[in-house]
Amino acid sequence: MSKKNGFTLVELIVVISIIGVLMAFVLPSIGGVLERSRRANAQNCIKQLANAYLIYREDKGDFYDEHGPLTYISGFAEMLAKEGLLNDPNCYVFSSDAQARAVNKPSKDTIVHADGQSPTYCFWNSVFSINIVINLSDSCPPNTTPIIYTRGLNGDGMWDESNGVFGKKGGFIAFLDGQVKWFDNVSGKLMRADMTAATSDIREAIPSDAVVLDARTGYY
Repeated sequence: MSKKNGFTLVELIVVISIIGVLMAFVLPSIGGVLERSRRANAQNCIKQLANAYLIYREDKGDFYDEHGPLTYISGFAEMLAKEGLLNDPNCYVFSSDAQARAVNKPSKDTIVHADGQSPTYCFWNSVFSINIVINLSDSCPPNTTPIIYTRGLNGDGMWDESNGVFGKKGGFIAFLDGQVKWFDNVSGKLMRADMTAATSDIREAIPSDAVVLDARTGYY
């Protein structure tokens, strides 16, 4: 009797079932690695921003132009770049942030013009990955005053599913003392700006006279 080559239908079904089981184990692991990589990238970007922010603030006082406090993140980026503190556009529009976009996302060499004087309007009409808080007084408590936080944080202390950088899973907040912390939610974990009570609302943790450079509109 001649020997048949190939698999029988039953053998094929068994092989496909085994592959399916293996994929069920492998895919969540891959997803977890990718998620951790996204978080690590975002944390590193915010840490770089926070360090540059604090150095600039220590040297210059705060972020002002001839009209007063800045109103756009693009102007903030330009100021840091001109001082040689930070010129990486990916720190403002995370490469892993699917919702963020930059219509005219500049390169590291073009955040400011070559002459270092003229404004570039870099990131114009962009959606950024972060909000930035400026115009803070020296009396602000450094370990509880937010200076940078990822997009999508609602007043109830939760990140928005459709707007958050990581959906509703959480996000990062950087404080005036340079700490960068991950919060799955901030319910009761922030302090009001007047230090009278805990709060879930990021707006209550920011002094009333501060300016928030908003991730979506460029101003607050």
